[in-house]
Amino acid sequence: MTEYTLENLPQQNWNKKLEFEFTHDGKNLKIYSVEPQAKLIGVTKPVGMLEGYSMDAILVKAFEKNYKTPSKPKVVETYGFEQMHGEPIELVGFNFECIFDRAIEAEINRYRHNSKNYESGRYVDYVKHGLTIIFPDDVQSEEDKQDFLRDVVAWDLIKYCDVIKNGGKRQQARRRLGFYTAVESVFYVNLRSLWHMGKQRSSKYSPNGKEAEPQISNVVTQMIEAIEPYLPRFYDTLIKQIAKGYR
Repeated sequence: MTEYTLENLPQQNWNKKLEFEFTHDGKNLKIYSVEPQAKLIGVTKPVGMLEGYSMDAILVKAFEKNYKTPSKPKVVETYGFEQMHGEPIELVGFNFECIFDRAIEAEINRYRHNSKNYESGRYVDYVKHGLTIIFPDDVQSEEDKQDFLRDVVAWDLIKYCDVIKNGGKRQQARRRLGFYTAVESVFYVNLRSLWHMGKQRSSKYSPNGKEAEPQISNVVTQMIEAIEPYLPRFYDTLIKQIAKGYR
C-alpha cells in the first residue's frame, strides 16, 4: 500500500469528459462534464488507550462509559440506534473528497454539523483549466446536452471571459456562471450526521430520499456505502434505521 506524504499527495481522478470546445476572443475555451462523486479518504483513527480499536469497538466503548455496563454490542443497537441516543455515535467520523454542483453545495451546507471546505471560484481560472459542469437532472438526451452546452454554458463562459477582459476579477466573473458549475470539496461527517443525511436524502435506502434531488441522493448514497467496511458489526443496523425515514 502506497504511503502518501506531503511530497506525493495524489490528485483525485474524477474522469471528466471533454464535451465542448470553442474559441472566443483568441482564447481556447473548454467545457467538461463530470458525474457527482464522493470518495472516502479518511476515517477516525484511535490513539492512546483506544489504539487498535475498530470503529465498532469505539461505539461499544462509548456506550459502556455512558451506561456503566459491560461491553455489549446490543446496547449500541438498542440505546444508540433504536432510541437514537446520538451523542456517542458522533465519536466516529469520515472524511470524503467530493465533486458535485454549486446547487448541491448549498444543500450540503444546510447540514451544519459537518465540516467542509470547497474550492474557491475566486482562485479557479476557468479559462486556463476549463469549466467543469454537472448536467442538470432533467438534461438527459445527447441532443438536450448539446443544447444546454451551446445555449447556456458556453454563453455564460463567454460572459465570464468578458468580465475579466474588461478589468474585472475572477471573484466578480464567477457570478456569470450557473449552479451547474462543478465544485470539489473535502467533507467531514460524523456517523450520527451521516445517518441523518441518509434518512433525508438517500433514495436507495430511505423512503424520504425518494423526494430528494437525484444528485444529492447519489452523493449521500455513495457516502453511506463507502463506510461499510469500517462498521462490520453495526452497518446493517445503520441501514435498517435509515430505512425507517424521518417522519
